[in-house]
Amino acid sequence: MPEFPYVEGGHNAICDRCGFKYKNHHLRLEWTGLRVCAGAGTNHCWEVRHPQEKIRGKADRQSPPWVRPDTGDDTANETTPEDL
Repeated sequence: MPEFPYVEGGHNAICDRCGFKYKNHHLRLEWTGLRVCAGAGTNHCWEVRHPQEKIRGKADRQSPPWVRPDTGDDTANETTPEDL
């Protein structure tokens, strides 16, 4: 494990992904809620959230743009033997 220079106010912390001990300024809060290492001299466990996860779907209109009202008479357009 690399040795880091003294930083006033810094404390030791454990990376939630790899388990190595780093100074607190080498850890970042990831979108998963884990504190993981990032930067030079670390295992670089930090991952960027994929942009496809932020896409929202849009409503799909299922109905046609216009319809005719129901006349209630379903036999009006039927052809009978007398019509021939």
